[in-house]
Amino acid sequence: MTTNTSSIRLSETLVADARRDAEVFNRTISGQVEHWARLGQAIEAAPGFDLTRVRAALDGRFNADLLSPDERDIFEDLLGEALATPDAGELAYFDQLVNCGGAVGYDAAGRYVRSLPGGAVEVLHEGGADAE
Repeated sequence: MTTNTSSIRLSETLVADARRDAEVFNRTISGQVEHWARLGQAIEAAPGFDLTRVRAALDGRFNADLLSPDERDIFEDLLGEALATPDAGELAYFDQLVNCGGAVGYDAAGRYVRSLPGGAVEVLHEGGADAE
């Protein structure tokens, strides 16, 4: 039997957890991740666990203020994940913004900086976000 596979990126923490559980349950690491994915699919498809309204709220087709407390928890988790993971278009936009100059924010060292045309930066404040 031939199985088609695809590669995906997973966090090191998830892979370490999968490795640990795979040994306990005598599965491969990918088998463990697939097992967890199937469990998640089953839970989301179970009666009383309808994600339709949550998905609609994430797409802007439903007012998130009308979600139940449980739906709101799921909505906020999924929204946080989406915001933490910019897509290629967003990354390209921010690269262009930085290269044109004028973008401001904190760099990896915690300094408040402004981008200059060409990608250089000007330090506006050395103290970082928590300094006065």
